[in-house]
Amino acid sequence: MSSAQKIKWIGIVTVLLPVLFISLFPIVVMISTSFKTSQEVYIPPPTFLPRAPTLRNYADIWTQAPLATYFRNSLIIGLGSTGVALLVGVPAAYALARYKFQGRQIFLLLLLAIQMFPPIVIILGLFRVVAALNMMDSLWTLILLNAVFSLSFMVWLLMGYFMTIPVEIEEAAMMDGNSRVGAMVRMTLPLSWPGLVAVGIFGFMNGWNEFLFPLTFIRSPEKMPLTIGLFKYVTRFQVEWNLLMAASFLTTIVVVVLFMLVQNQLTRGMVATGEK
Repeated sequence: MSSAQKIKWIGIVTVLLPVLFISLFPIVVMISTSFKTSQEVYIPPPTFLPRAPTLRNYADIWTQAPLATYFRNSLIIGLGSTGVALLVGVPAAYALARYKFQGRQIFLLLLLAIQMFPPIVIILGLFRVVAALNMMDSLWTLILLNAVFSLSFMVWLLMGYFMTIPVEIEEAAMMDGNSRVGAMVRMTLPLSWPGLVAVGIFGFMNGWNEFLFPLTFIRSPEKMPLTIGLFKYVTRFQVEWNLLMAASFLTTIVVVVLFMLVQNQLTRGMVATGEK
C-alpha cells in the first residue's frame, strides 16, 4: 500500500468512525436498557451496561400491553400496503418503461411532485376525505394511504428496472403466442425479481414505521399498530424505559432479519436501477 493510499484510508476511517459511533450508540443504549431492571434505569448516575442483566422485560412486555395484537396489525398494514402498491405500481411502471405516449414526462414529473409532499401537509384534507367515506378506525384506511404514498417511488424504481430488460425477450414470447400481459408475467416479472424485492421492502418499511396515519385515523386499541401501541409503556407519571426498549428492540429486529434475508436481491435491484 502506497503512502497516498494509506493517507486516503486513514482519512476515510477518521470520518467513518464518528459516524458509525453516532449511528450505533442509540441502538446499543436501547439493547442495554432492555436488559435492565426498572430500578436500575432510574439510578443516578446512569449505567451504560446493566449491573444485573435480566430477561424479565421481554416476558413482561407481552402482559403489560397487547403486543401480539400490535405486531399483527403492523404486519397486516405493511404487507397489505406493499401488495396494493405492487398491484398498481407494476403495470404502471411497465407501461411507462415500454410505451412512449403524450404526457408521459408530465406524468413522471407529477409522480415526483407527489413524493415531495410529506403527509403532514395534507393530513387535514385526508381526514375530511376519510371521514366522509366512513373509513375512520379501519386498517384498510392505513393500507390504502400507505400504498398511495409508496406508489410514486415504486413506479420510478420499477420503471428504471424494466428498462434494463431487453424488449426482445418479450417480443420473442409474443411470437410464441403470448399476449403483451402474458409476456410481462412470464418473462419480465421473473427477471425483475431483485427490483420487485427492493420496492417491496421499501413499501413494507413505510407501512411498518408509519406513525402519523394510525395516530390520526385509528381509535380502537385492538387496531393500533406497533408505532402507536408502544406508547402504552409511556404512562402518565413515568416512562417504563426498560419495557419500552425491550419492545422497541423486538420491533427493530423484525426489520433487521427481513433485510438479512433479502439483502442480495435488494442490492442487485438498487444497483441495476441506479445503473439505468
